Amino acid sequence: MAQEAQQELHPSQQASKQESKQDPQQGLPAPLVDMHRAISALIGQLESLDSNGQRFESCTDPELRRVLANQGDVARKQVAMLLEWMRRRDVKLDKEMKEALFKAGPIVAQFHYE
Repeated sequence: MAQEAQQELHPSQQASKQESKQDPQQGLPAPLVDMHRAISALIGQLESLDSNGQRFESCTDPELRRVLANQGDVARKQVAMLLEWMRRRDVKLDKEMKEALFKAGPIVAQFHYE
């Protein structure tokens, strides 16, 4: 029964619930804890975007489709804000994002794996 209740939660609520269980505050530096929070929030937003997109595609009511489309736009903005927050605080992520994003051509061709 507990599994059913968890499945009924919205993905962002599940991530939030999971974050509160796993919030590693004791003994870790505040920047690391904040990064964990941002990653947990990002996961929740991406899951929300996924489930909302599925709802949108299967919805037949035009007005509800507009509402769902707006929800998707909000989730995309939140994903972008979280990624930007993370990029500004993680030098290596900043470097990788600057090298990988907004480039033309095949995606994997940009990376040189050693």
